[in-house]
Amino acid sequence: MRRLIVGLVTLALLAGPARALAAPRSLPPYDPSMTGTIVDYRLAGVEPDGDPIDQVVLKTRLGHSRGVPPLNLIISSYLENFKPDTTPILPDLLNGSTTAQNLGGFLQGKALLTDDAGDVLFIGSFVAEAFLDNTNHTVMSFFSSSGTSIGTLKGIFSLRKTSNNVLLSGSFHGGLLLSSDARRQLAAHRGHAMKPIKDIISAVTVHPAPMLGRSTKPSASAPLRTGYGGSAGTTRHINPWSIVAAAGAVVSLALAAMLFLMERRKQRSASLQ
Repeated sequence: MRRLIVGLVTLALLAGPARALAAPRSLPPYDPSMTGTIVDYRLAGVEPDGDPIDQVVLKTRLGHSRGVPPLNLIISSYLENFKPDTTPILPDLLNGSTTAQNLGGFLQGKALLTDDAGDVLFIGSFVAEAFLDNTNHTVMSFFSSSGTSIGTLKGIFSLRKTSNNVLLSGSFHGGLLLSSDARRQLAAHRGHAMKPIKDIISAVTVHPAPMLGRSTKPSASAPLRTGYGGSAGTTRHINPWSIVAAAGAVVSLALAAMLFLMERRKQRSASLQ
């Protein structure tokens, strides 16, 4: 029951964009397709209940829709991977009247709309439920620098693994108000080479979502801030192979100590005879 309450409270805090989407808005309709790739996926920490936290960065492209030219959608987020015994009971982000079935994780972070050069047009919130069938139910909300809502999107995207990459595809629907300044910037930078993803997402700071999959209070073992590309944070990235190597070193040291003691006992026995 505690996990259910924690999950529902957290989702209520994070799913503000979903409520905004349901409210009446005068935003022009916007229904873009989405394609892209995962450009970064790394272990960032472990929750107190053992759920791994991964840093996930997505580079995607929104297609032309209803007079809005193609846009780049860059996602900087954290993914909490649920275990069978830590999976919270949550409503489906896209249909609050149903429970999310076969839920494998939860993503939370920032969404950035950019032109072809990677210059940021708008920044918004991003939440998604990751399911075990490689589909993701997503809600995003974008705001102007004054805090006015300029875009709300929800939809589904899926993952397809290839021999050397993971491809993303999906579609969204909602509304987007693209200012004349943004349109001029898109036209001026059309066809330009995109700057490094690290430089684009440096405009935002992303924190792991609190409480999801967590039945205990936050502790120092949970990452509070982890920068893409190894920038400063309150915790360090833990490489799984480093853990394996450390464990192997401990075992080797123990074996060496045991063999040393056995050899000393043999020498003592020999000297007493």
